[in-house]
Amino acid sequence: MNSAKTPQCLLAAPQQASCAGLRAGSPTGTQRGWTRSNAGTAAAAGLRSRAAATRCAAALGSLLLLGACAATPDAEQLAFQQKYAKAKALFEERCKTAGVVIHRTVKDVEGIELTKIRQPVPWGGKEYFDPMYPGAAMAGEVSGDRYVWQFLASEFRLVNAPERRGGFAHPKKSLSYLELPPTRGYQFVEYQDAISQGRMRCRASLDPDPRSFDRFMLCERSHQSAPRYALDFEDLADASDREFWVAGTKLKVIDKHTGEVIAQLTRFVWDPGFGASTTGRWPWQHANARASTVCPSDANQFLHHDSRYFVDQVLIPKQGD
Repeated sequence: MNSAKTPQCLLAAPQQASCAGLRAGSPTGTQRGWTRSNAGTAAAAGLRSRAAATRCAAALGSLLLLGACAATPDAEQLAFQQKYAKAKALFEERCKTAGVVIHRTVKDVEGIELTKIRQPVPWGGKEYFDPMYPGAAMAGEVSGDRYVWQFLASEFRLVNAPERRGGFAHPKKSLSYLELPPTRGYQFVEYQDAISQGRMRCRASLDPDPRSFDRFMLCERSHQSAPRYALDFEDLADASDREFWVAGTKLKVIDKHTGEVIAQLTRFVWDPGFGASTTGRWPWQHANARASTVCPSDANQFLHHDSRYFVDQVLIPKQGD
């Protein structure tokens, strides 16, 4: 937000007003040097003094009015405050419907299907500054190949904070003394390739190179039957919400055999800066990183992997061989 501008009524304010040295009224006969010969001069001086006093009083009155003017909120600032209040109320109203709903869970799931892939956004891309960007509510999440990879990765929790969700790494990563034994991700992930339109099946590679992400997973054309369970998402881009920089999304876990939605995460994000980027911030990414502007918000989860943290509560990955 730009700083408040000086009201126009203050631009005409006098720099200084002083009534010092002004004498009201005319000299009296007891004053030294008073003679009939200078009576006319004294009378004229008295008139000038009274006129100056009148002008001084008027100036002081103007200053009081200008002071009241200065206390009046600037129109631009007032408009921002009103918009902020409306946006905050809208975000809080949307948050009443946010959260995770799980109807049932499934254990020992080997693989899942991703019906859509979060597409990469270039560094500092225009999408972060677009109020209608479809993926705004998940702008902080990994995308592209890394979006796929997160479901294959193993989770490493810390010994001193076992209640917190852990970070993700290749299953063959060496275990640190600070980490608990890892929880495996899914053995495979399938998705429809947007370019070739072919079905791809990805697995964690057997010979990963920690220096190259390209060696973390292996993806091949799949000719097998698709997994029973799928993760889908639906981005919410209501124009009236986006006017106030409020974005939403729904993540759904679907049983493809029955068409049943067995779990759903509804999430909303709000940028209280309304897209301002004067400080170098990327509005949607910045909003996704603040607990106060995301609902639901979980302090026990790292950023960037909200989809994985959600789906593995519902479709519990099979551990072991």
